[in-house]
This record gives sequence, C-alpha cells and structure tokens, in this order.
Amino acid sequence: MQSVATIAETAQPRGRAGGFSSDRRQLWIGVALILATGLLPSLLGNSYWEHTFQLVNVYIAVAILQSFLFVDAGQKSFGQGAILGLGAYGFAIASGLHGLPLLIGALVGIGAASLGGLIFALPALRVQGFHLGFVTMSAAIVFPQLLNQFDGLTRGINGISMTLPGLAAKPLPGLSWLTLLLTLVPIAGLFLHYRMRGSRLGRRMRVAAESPEAARSLGIVPGLMRALAFLLTAALAGLCGVLYVPAVGFISPQGFLLDLSFVFFFAVVVGGRGQLLGPIVGIWIIFILPSVFLVQLVEYKPLVYGLITLATVLLFPDGVVGAFEARRRRARRGGGEGAFRLEAVNEALAAIPPAPRPAPDAPPILSLSGATKRFGKVVAVEGIDFELRPGEIHGLVGANGSGKTSLLNVLSGFNRLNEGRYRLGGRDVTRRSAPAIARMGVARTFQNPRIFPFFSTWNNIRVGIDARHAPLDPSMRALADRFAETMADDSPTLLSHGQRRLLEVVRVIMKDSDVVLFDEPAAGLSPREREGFGTLVRHLSRTLGKAVVLVEHDLDLVWDIADRITVLETGRVVASGAPADIVREPAVRALFVGGSDA
Repeated sequence: MQSVATIAETAQPRGRAGGFSSDRRQLWIGVALILATGLLPSLLGNSYWEHTFQLVNVYIAVAILQSFLFVDAGQKSFGQGAILGLGAYGFAIASGLHGLPLLIGALVGIGAASLGGLIFALPALRVQGFHLGFVTMSAAIVFPQLLNQFDGLTRGINGISMTLPGLAAKPLPGLSWLTLLLTLVPIAGLFLHYRMRGSRLGRRMRVAAESPEAARSLGIVPGLMRALAFLLTAALAGLCGVLYVPAVGFISPQGFLLDLSFVFFFAVVVGGRGQLLGPIVGIWIIFILPSVFLVQLVEYKPLVYGLITLATVLLFPDGVVGAFEARRRRARRGGGEGAFRLEAVNEALAAIPPAPRPAPDAPPILSLSGATKRFGKVVAVEGIDFELRPGEIHGLVGANGSGKTSLLNVLSGFNRLNEGRYRLGGRDVTRRSAPAIARMGVARTFQNPRIFPFFSTWNNIRVGIDARHAPLDPSMRALADRFAETMADDSPTLLSHGQRRLLEVVRVIMKDSDVVLFDEPAAGLSPREREGFGTLVRHLSRTLGKAVVLVEHDLDLVWDIADRITVLETGRVVASGAPADIVREPAVRALFVGGSDA
C-alpha cells in the first residue's frame, strides 16, 4: 500500500512544478552564488579572501536555516548565533581541549546545539511572534556571558585555538578539503530547504505557522511542528558550528555576540522572506558589503546592519529577491485562476460514481448527549443532544449568539465540553483534542476562509491530501489531477472571495473525512454561487457519502438541501426534525418569521 508520506507527492500536477517553479530557478542561482563564493577566492590564490569566504559560506548555511525557521516554520528566533556557538564550543571543547576523536567531538557539538534548540522550543509552545523573538534574543545576549562565566570549561576570554591540518590538504589544484567542505555544506542546506518546502512535512509546518486553527482542523499539532523546526535547524546549525571552528581556527565569546544573530535574521529580511535565494543574497548585502567597504565602522556593526535593513525594507518591502519575483509575477499574471469555478468542481464531482446509500437504521456517525459548554459564566451550549448519521446533511440554524458556532467548535474539538459526552464512530472523544478528532475523520471550514497565500492554489489543496490516512482511490486521484491541471501555479491571492471559499471546501474534499462541518460557507457568495454551493454539498453527501453539518444564515439554502435541521436558541435546542416538519414549529416561526436576524 502506498505510504501516507507519498500520497500527496504522487498527486502532483503532471508536467508542472506545482507552484515551485520559481524555487527551482532560485535553487540553481543560489548554487552558482555559493560556488562562486567558496571557490573563486581559492582558485585566484588570495588566502585572505579564501578564509573570509569560507566563513561567509558558514554564515550562508546558517542563514538558510534561519530562513526555514523564520518563514517556513513561522518562528521569530534571534538565537541562531548562540546555537552556532553551542555547536562550535561543543566540538572545540570535546576534541580540541579533551582530545576526543573528531567524529565524537562533532557529535558532541551537534548534540549541544540540538539541546539548545529544544530549550528554545519550550517558550515557542506558549508564546509566538516577537514575544518569542525577545525570549530568544535574551538567550543570545546571555550566551557569551555564560561562556565567560564558565571559563574553566570554555577558557573564557582566552578562547580556544584549534586547527585541523588534514583539511588544509589540496585534493584539487588550489582547493583545500576545507574549502570544498565549506562549499558543499551550504549547497546541501539549500537543496534540503528546497526539498522541505515541497515535502509533506514542510507544508504542514508552513500551515501550522500561517494558521494554527486550520492546522488543528487538518490533524496537525502546531506545537509539535514548532519543536521539530527548532530541533532540525538547531542540529544542522550545530554542524555548521563544528565547521566554523576549522574555518576560523580560534573561537571566543566575542565571536558569538548578539549581532551575529542579527546578521542571520536580517539577512532573511533583506534578501526576501519566503524566497529560497533570499538568505544568500541577504548575507552578501548584510555581511560581505560592510566587510569590504565599511571596515572602519566595525565597532558599529549592529547599527550598520539596522540601517541596511531599514533602507532595504523601505526600498524593497518584500526584500531584494522578493522585489524581482513580484515583478516577474506581474509580468506573467493572467487567466489561470478563472478556471477554478464552482461549476468545474461540480462537474468533476458529478463524474464520480455515487457512494452506496447508508441503511436507514445505520447508527449515528457522531452524537452528543447532554452537551454543555461554558465560557466563564456564559453558557454557550446547554444540555444538547445531537446525532448525525452517515451521508446525512444536517442543518444547524438560529439567531446570532444562539450557539451554532460554539456547537460546531465542540464537534471539531476546538472547544471541550464541561458536561456531557461526545461519541465519534462509536468511540468516546469527549476529551480528545482538535487534531485528534480531525485525524479520526472530521473536517471543517471556517467563517473566514483559511487559505495560505505563500502556497500556490494547488498546494493549498495538497495540504488536504497531506492529511489523508489512506491512498487516493482512482476517482479521487482523477479529481486531484483535474484540479492540478487547471491551477498548479496560480496564486490564491488572485482569487475572488467565492473562489477562496471554494478553495477551502476543495481542500476538505481531498481530506479523507467522514464528517464535514461547514461554518457559514455561503456568506459573501452571489445568488448563483449559493446555488452552486448547494449542489456541491449534495455531491459531498450523495456522491462521496460524507455526513455534513451545515451552519448557515441562508435559510432558503438550508431548507433546500438539508435532510434534518436543528434550531438553536441561547445555546439550547428548540426544534429538530425534517425541514417540512420544522417549519411548522411555533418556536421556529416566532424565531425566523418574526424577523430576527438569522
């Protein structure tokens, strides 16, 4: 059977880049820049620039990791300089001072950096944004002071000298092993970044960074993604720290001050957030140019870095590489997004053979009994009994503040019950988290469509495929191919509101869920789009066999497509049954015919 990790990869658009064509171009430009940085000074026989650019390539490798951590994982960390220092000191202490074999010393350095990454990950579980940045910045400030404080271990301000003569040998004319190694490592880092961005894990990290709520609805645990990102980047930064030692030959606390972390962070901003080539160009601008032209201002490096960053942001808000990419996109912008229409999706769904209808006496796929949810003294849901059967469309209506979305949040695991029981597929899931319930077969949409602007339209859909636990069957694969062929490289930022709403629904379709929860999906749609959406929901139920809960203010739409309807008022059920029966209930007539805002 096909593994989960490859499900989305094999559903990639045929003959197209799946939204990563610009990344591929930037990859090869980046490789060329790294080769030029690493090899040209050595081939020209300039030993000063050879050593300088060896250090530059170490910085490029760390900046690539900073870009992944900051952009792809969404973690604003100012501590990469300290992580690099942990790797360097771990290696230098183990092998330089205590004489351990180089491999063991390298593992000690990588392990020390990884431990530092895990320590940084702890606050990331509780705080985000620049609050996390301040925490990691504090660690970067304290790190060199700790190195001085524990001088019995680190030799403090005297530093540690360590050279590896074997790496000075030249297997190729003019090129030492160290030069070759320090050229290959950032190239490997660039390829790894490229592969991660196109991988299932990379997409899931990006989703967790862009929208934790959407991530949880797809079965992703955002905290786990953050911890993995810190651990991965710290381990690789530790490897860079190991290579930093022979590149400079001497390490001291002064080499790992806060301004080093600023170099890596600002390199990403200046080069272009989200651009594969960004950290390489950023290091050239932030580090190389001042080193060549502003040597006399070495004491004011943080100020220089800040001024360069400020000037770049003012001139190029998306960074240098981002500005060029934006110009390219404007030049080639045009009509692919128009193919992403409700009609096209409904036509594709209509071509799929209908799922077998469940037996009338089939047990409910989910049920609530005595469900109560409080927020402080406010009771949002009170004593509700609710059942949803396989293949059923169950409408959930009521005035604003009646508890519809609160109930939907209970069903999706975003709100846990204070009282009552929640059963899903015959299992008690009352205390389960939202990601766990999503992995058990519940998908949902949101009142405001959750799309991911840094992904192509197709990759927004692939996120749903990533969440699958089973391979795509032939009909769903054909559906995925149809989507892929029409929207591979389109940007979701070019879509209308209705198309963005549809994009979120299609992502839900591609996830192998038995239950789909819609939260006001017709809001903002035109009458024609609402009609098409009604057809789409019928396809979900009749063709794909999914059970649907529909929270919606458009009562005509709900009465037209729902098999059963539950009416809520102040968190309680006031009526429930078939549409034809519900409309006769006095409480329902008083609630809606009386003109209440529904």
